[in-house]
Amino acid sequence: MTVQVVTDSGSDIPKQLADELGIIVVPLTVSFGEESFLDGVELSSDQFYDRLLRSPMMPTTSQPSVGRFVEVYKQASESADQILSIHLSSKLSGTLNSATQAANQEAFGGKIQLLDTWQASMGLGFSVIAAAEAVRDGASIDEAAAAAISVLERTHVFILFDTLKYLEKGGRIGKANALLGTVLQIKPILTLEDGEITTKLKTRTFRKGVQNLQQLTEDCGKLERAAILYTTDSSEATLLAGRLDNALVEGASPSIVRISPAVGTHGGPGLVGVVCVTAAG
Repeated sequence: MTVQVVTDSGSDIPKQLADELGIIVVPLTVSFGEESFLDGVELSSDQFYDRLLRSPMMPTTSQPSVGRFVEVYKQASESADQILSIHLSSKLSGTLNSATQAANQEAFGGKIQLLDTWQASMGLGFSVIAAAEAVRDGASIDEAAAAAISVLERTHVFILFDTLKYLEKGGRIGKANALLGTVLQIKPILTLEDGEITTKLKTRTFRKGVQNLQQLTEDCGKLERAAILYTTDSSEATLLAGRLDNALVEGASPSIVRISPAVGTHGGPGLVGVVCVTAAG
């Protein structure tokens, strides 16, 4: 039976890789006031971050509609027997809820399996990639879901923020809200626990924060996959990727990924992060 993997643009999977693996990416919507754009379709990362830095108006995001998911699932059903739909943490976005409502329509007859990753960005993306690679190699839908879950269980996310105002404005700050209003000028490293954002480390300077990102990543042990994330400045990400190259298993190297508008809306400018997957067994 053929399996189609579906995700959302909050996964931050580079378009070329998504195309190569046949992953369908459902875009979230990014808005500046009354202007709305489909993430990665009507608004590129370059366009988004240019506007983010220039505009006094802070962007917002919204999940794909139930109708959009119905359209995607109908299209996928024309060539696939089953659909594995893997999405952003339900504690950060209503995307999974939209997908669930669409999947529960009688027309699909239970052929859609949904997975809440409790992750975002490449924390979600790596699990989707693992599922798509499994499908490419002939896996069933249950085997592909198991591959995604295995990656999720070994995934670590460390994000260094230059500012928390975008995270606060978007209502995504979660358990890291204790950092708000602090007298100290802290550059925090945040992570995801049980699908929510929480504080990993507090650093006084951005430079020290980057050093801590490297140390936290190296402390995870030998890595199967790693992505260095950034929003507006790729230079730190490039340098960090070079320093972490030896942390990966032989034949693998870290990728450098620009965070999508849907996720960057809440991360803001100056962000640098690492998503890594510890090698199995």
